[in-house]
Amino acid sequence: MKKKYLNIFIITFLILISLGCEKYPLKTHLEKEELFSILRYEVLTIGNKYIFAINNLFSENNESKIDDTFIEFQLLTKKINSLEKQKEINILNNSNKTLDKLNNEISDLKNKRNFILLKIEKEIQKIVKNQIKIEEINFKGLVFPPVLIKIFDPPLLLITSPRNVISREHEILLNPNMKNSRKNLIENKMLEEENLSAIILEIGGLATYPSMIKPNTNLERLFELAAHEWLHQYLIFYPLGRSIFENNKMTEINETLANIFGKEISKKICKNKLYKIYCEKNDKNFTENSFDYNTFMQETRKNVEVLLKNNNIIEAEEYMENRRKELLDKGIFIRKINQAWFAFNGTYADSPTSISPVFSILKNIQENTDNLKNFIEILQNIDSYEEFLQINPTNMEKNNYNY
Repeated sequence: MKKKYLNIFIITFLILISLGCEKYPLKTHLEKEELFSILRYEVLTIGNKYIFAINNLFSENNESKIDDTFIEFQLLTKKINSLEKQKEINILNNSNKTLDKLNNEISDLKNKRNFILLKIEKEIQKIVKNQIKIEEINFKGLVFPPVLIKIFDPPLLLITSPRNVISREHEILLNPNMKNSRKNLIENKMLEEENLSAIILEIGGLATYPSMIKPNTNLERLFELAAHEWLHQYLIFYPLGRSIFENNKMTEINETLANIFGKEISKKICKNKLYKIYCEKNDKNFTENSFDYNTFMQETRKNVEVLLKNNNIIEAEEYMENRRKELLDKGIFIRKINQAWFAFNGTYADSPTSISPVFSILKNIQENTDNLKNFIEILQNIDSYEEFLQINPTNMEKNNYNY
């Protein structure tokens, strides 16, 4: 019976993800081989998961060595990230002499990492599932759908926005590893031929099944992403999750709720003495810096909104590019900041790129509930922004926020 429900879930989720990520015929601006196939991903990934599970039935239990495997995963990922950054620098400086060598090194390291990934994924799935079970967010005692992840580079996301307003419009998934020169070409074509702001972005994860999770040296972040994507899958059985692609308002509620949930689950995992060691060894890359990125980005978003409201589109676009250059001077590299960039990042209302009241409303609701389970239950049956506001009828700037 469990297998039957799981199969129904996978088919339903595939259809919804496909509809949500291909809302407009952007394909005319793309090559066929550039499009990411969710179906191909599902077939290959689920097949590998089943093979791994069967092999483990006949192998000795190596749970005692999982700490060493996590350390190896972190070291390999750190080396890969370092080499990929070096590769980007070489490309920017038109230094192609060492590119082949770098590509070979990266490929070798990824092959080594792939050898241990299924073991890493299995452990993260178990840890996250156990915490969700403790929170009693389940179907009759069963954590469903089962927590299932795949750690690899997720597809890129091409997203568009009108130029005169910041609004998440059309989007499509693309194969990863696209060169920046090709990204710029596609974005410029969308601007010139469709008069749309467009951007191709890397994403941290995607709630397919299994969930796609971007490799990260920070295990706490991996727990967070696994829980975030699982909540999307769980909510598909409720009106809130099924309405995620209904409009920008519902996307914001779903994504911001998943952010809050992921952080809460991850925080509780890291407080557990059984798993605390994984979080303590994280590579957080903290540096001494007086620059306040959040304030800078909030100010940027507000100023762009004013310019666009006054129909100063060219001025707004020039301003965003200048702000990007200011960030570069501070050592923060963002390839492009435009209306589409803000439209995507602003979907997460807990981000400094957002002007939405959704995060503050959600936090207010959470503070007035007894636990994470009650918090989710209060929200899971809503299917409109109006219903959401009725849960917490306080004004909260709603009159100043337009989609």
